[in-house]
This record gives sequence, structure tokens and C-alpha cells, in this order.
Amino acid sequence: MTRAAVLAACALVGVAAPPPARPTPQTPAGQQPVFAGRVDLVTLDVTVVDKDGKPVKGLKPEDFVVSLEGQTRPVVALDFMEFGTKAAPAAVAAGRETTNQTANPAAASRGGRVIVLLFDDLSYKPGPGKSLLVAAERMLSTFDLDDLVGITTTSGLGPTVNPTRDRSAILAALHDKKMIGRNDDITAPFYITVPEAIDIDRGMPRETLGEVAARECPLLSLPVDQCTPMVEATGRAFAQQLIHRTAMQLASFQHLMGALRTAPAPRVVIALSNGVAIGSEIDLKRQLDPLGRAAAENGVQFYALTEVTDGIDMGDITETRAAARRQEGFFLNSGAQTVAEAAGGEAFLVVGQADRFFARIESETSGIYRLGVQAPALNGKQRFLSSKVSVRRPGTTVRVNRDALVGAVAAEPVSIDEQLKANLGRGGVAFGVPIALATAQRRDPATNDLQLGVNVQVPGSVSGPIVAMYALVDDQGKITQAGRREVPSAAAGEDYRLAFPVPIDAGKYRLRFAVADAKGNVGSVEHEVTAGLAHVGAFSVSDLFTAWIGADGVPQFLALERLPDGAQTLQAELELYPDDAATPVPDVAIRIVMTPVGSETPVFEREITPDVSGTTRIAVADVPVAPLKAGAYAIRATIVQAGAVTGAVTTMFRKTGG
Repeated sequence: MTRAAVLAACALVGVAAPPPARPTPQTPAGQQPVFAGRVDLVTLDVTVVDKDGKPVKGLKPEDFVVSLEGQTRPVVALDFMEFGTKAAPAAVAAGRETTNQTANPAAASRGGRVIVLLFDDLSYKPGPGKSLLVAAERMLSTFDLDDLVGITTTSGLGPTVNPTRDRSAILAALHDKKMIGRNDDITAPFYITVPEAIDIDRGMPRETLGEVAARECPLLSLPVDQCTPMVEATGRAFAQQLIHRTAMQLASFQHLMGALRTAPAPRVVIALSNGVAIGSEIDLKRQLDPLGRAAAENGVQFYALTEVTDGIDMGDITETRAAARRQEGFFLNSGAQTVAEAAGGEAFLVVGQADRFFARIESETSGIYRLGVQAPALNGKQRFLSSKVSVRRPGTTVRVNRDALVGAVAAEPVSIDEQLKANLGRGGVAFGVPIALATAQRRDPATNDLQLGVNVQVPGSVSGPIVAMYALVDDQGKITQAGRREVPSAAAGEDYRLAFPVPIDAGKYRLRFAVADAKGNVGSVEHEVTAGLAHVGAFSVSDLFTAWIGADGVPQFLALERLPDGAQTLQAELELYPDDAATPVPDVAIRIVMTPVGSETPVFEREITPDVSGTTRIAVADVPVAPLKAGAYAIRATIVQAGAVTGAVTTMFRKTGG
């Protein structure tokens, strides 16, 4: 994940500040209000708007009800700040300790805002999302002349313009050919939605897999019992892709907030997104807390615009597919709303043209109350306090970050190892570093015990060296295996790849894996494991391993079931372990067949007599994949014993190029 292109903080240091506000009796020119007094104050920036999104003016301290850490606290200082050249009379302040108001304050503007348009290209496929960009272009001229406007993308691959008054630079970026969607997730030949993939991957609700298979398999003329494992493999692979994409989206949001820290206030981010895949299995509070705290610490107001997808789609060949697609849209829209609320903002669902939503955001952010709130008595020093704010004014909407920053308390450093251990202890998913993890089961050649092979892939763009830890947790919550490894920086153009065996007994487990990069970002995943080998005829069999081989001839585990560019050969391997090592089993063959999913015509077929290593029989097939067309493929290893088929093992992969 490339972060260098996403509005680096050093670039924002050089942003020209807006022209100083005209001096008024409320605030000296160029300064923000300063609250002084004999009590410890927590500063909260609060937006209060009416039903039309217009700032509500004239509120006094007694109109606000503020809670910090569940304790109602008095507002002892207040300032109302307006921004933009069209601003009306500015200040209303009160409180026993501080005053910054004269009897007849003059009308004044606090200057311009910093507004960054964040095109979430990671959420869009190429093509969609253009209507939001066109609306942004139309609304560009409505921002105040003093406003600094910037633009960037979540991938970091699109155009980036640091906040500027040069509207032509923003227009050029909006028309840039690189301003396109970059979501290339595919589930072909099946149609599996985002929430369905998440359900399939976590195995609950159990009926989801059956419902998707019942909907999709008949469309491909495939028997449901044969097709269901293919649907499951595709859904799990898609879920892994979703974890990556969501990680990159949230990391981009948070990095942008940090990059805006040195920009003039107020700082507004408007994300143009197709939604965020926040699944209910994720510990939302733990995953979204860093985003909310980044918004509080960097003084960012976060908004999102997502489009409602209720229209007809070419893929809606059945009503059940259409219903699934509509549910997916609702799921992604809800995820965007959850993210925006975590950052103290709002996600608007766009029906029709987005102009009115841009206008509402412009209006909402033109007036902000800055409250000085008496801090509660706390045991120990807390850097962030939970906050809630309401006003005694009917028909109003209040926006405030759910985290209040205690400016007097510095952040306490936590070692990387402690952060990783904390993630392993809690479980779930953390988004700071993208991780792809896959497992396969076999018997340990040295001990004949059950072995879980763990393979991990981390993008080479992650800053190295990296530190990795894992923990295997049984169904009682006990850690049965754990380990740590430091990995040097990846070579140019290569990803980090880790492979290690874990001895395991039969049963149900959760494999937790966490990685920290050189910048202190932490990512983690949690992978469900049902340990135990399948039994076929006179053998127990391993999983069907797959690896890809490029021009260098070195096999690499296919962690995400997607062939990378440059793959020339796919290697499939199956191991068979006899029930009775003393009794020979003659005439064993493995029939390897590869077919495009949805087709009965093989593109590769070979019958292999397994090699014997000790008592284990090993069948390996090298399948040429460079000539294959893009699409999904199934590899089926059928075990034939004495001329009779005793069972089969299936896996899938997909090729995106060619």
C-alpha cells in the first residue's frame, strides 16, 4: 500500500495560510480563540445545524449539555466561529472565567477553510463514481474564495493536489485520466456480494453459503453438491480481498487526517465513496477508535457521500440477484455511515445529483462552536475522553467527535511488541498493515503428526523491516502455540512472504496473526481453522496445495488464490497417508483435472502415479497457466484406487490477466 502519494504532512506544511481575518473585538487577527481560567478545560469543536444544514447561531453555554466520560460537565467558555467571506456576525461567548465579546461585535470572517476531496477509488470499479466527481466540479465555484481546496485518492495512485486557492488545479485533477476506480475484485463466474462473502468466510450464518449456491449453481448448469465447494472457495478468497481493501481505505482516511495536522483550521475531508465493508464480526469499537482519535487529534471534520444503487444492473439476471445487489449497496452505505460517525461526521446517501449534499456540507462547516468544558476528575491521565453533546434547541442536529482530546496529556509510547501482543490477545482484525493469510493441512514428514502450514503475504510497499507474531487459540480461548519473527525489508518489486509450520491437534481453533511495520502501523487477521484431514478410501489426504512459479523457477504459495502477474506455472500437490502403513495399497492414481468454472471442458488433464516418500504418497502436477484466459478455474484431484474412484479434493484459483 503506497502512502507517499497521499498528501504527505511535509507537503502540507508548505501550504499558504489563508489571508488573516479582519481583527475584531472577539479574536486578534490570525489567532484562534484562547480559553483561559483557573480550571482545566477540554476543548470541543461542535457543529449545530438546523434541518436545512444551516448553522444555528446565538447559542449560549447553558444551551449545551456536555458529557465527558459519562459525567455531565459545565461549559465555562464558548466561541462561535464563522468561516468564509460570506460569513455573518461572528462571536457569541460567555462564561465566568473567560470573555471575548464586546457589546456590539462587528461582522467578520475567520478566513477560509481547508477542504480536501478524497476520491475513494479503492471502493469503485472503473467507470462508476463519475457522477460524484462531476458534481464536485459543479460545486467547486460555490466554495468561498478564501477556502483552500485539495484533492487526493485512497489508493495514492490518482492525482494529488495540496490545498490551494487555484481552482484550475483542482479541475485538472478531476479530469485526470488516473481519477478512476481501482476496485478489481471479482467473483466470476459466480455473483457473490460483499456481505455474503463475509458470512461465508466466517461460517455464519450457516445458511448463507447454501443460499448463494442455490442461486448461482443452476445458472451455470452445475450440480449444487459439486458447485458448493467452489462457491465457498470463491467467497473466502473474496473476503480476504475485502479485508485488504477495507484496511487500505481506513488507513488512507487516517493518514490523510494526520497529514492535515499542520494545515490551517478548520479542516474538512469529503470522501466520495462507494462504501466501506465493515462486517459485524469485526470489533468495531477497537477498529474505528484510531480513526476517531485521529479526527480529534488533528481537528478534522469528516464527511462522506455514497450513491444509492437501486437502479437496474446488467448482472441482475434473476430477481434474487437483484435483491442481493440491493442488500450489498445498503451494507456498504451503512459501513460508510459507521466510519463517518466514528470520526464525528456524517455520510449522506446520494439519490440523484449530489450538488445539494455538497451545498449542505459547505453550509454546515461554515459555523463552528468551540466549547471550553471543565474536565472531570479522573484517576490517572487519559489522553482521550468519551464525549457527548446535545443542545436545548428542538429541530437541531449536533455533530461532535466522540473522542475529546486532553491537550495537556502527551501520548505514552507503547512498544511494538506490546501492541502486537495486545492485538493477539483481543483477536479480530486491525487495518494498519494489509495481510493475506492462508493455511493448508498435512502430516509432518518427521513426526507424522498433524501440521498446519501457515503462509502469509504482506505487500512489499509496507515499510520494513516488519515484526510478525502469531497465536493459535483453541475453542476454550487458550493460546496453544505462539511465535515471533522479524523480517527485513522486502526487495524492490517483491512482497513479504512468510511460511511456517504449526503442530496442531484435531479440533477447532482461531489462528491470529499480527504485523507491525517500521512506522508503527499494526495490522492483524483472525483465521478460523478446523484441524483434521479428510479420509478417502484407504488414505487420509492433505489439502490440495497450490503454488505459482515465475521466470525464476522458485515456487511461491498461492495465498490469495489469485495468480499474480508473471506466473507461468501452477503447481498442484496432494499427499496421501495410508491407514495401515504395513499393508501395501496397489494401483493408486491421482487424476488432476483443471476446468474453467462453469465449463465441463478441461484445459488440463493428467493422471499421475504418486511418488512414495517413506509411507506417504505424493502427487505433483505442473500446470501451464501463462496461456490461460482471464477467469476462474477449478482444480480437482480425484483419487482412484484399484480402478475405482474413492474421493476427490478440489481447490480454485483465478487469473486476472491474459
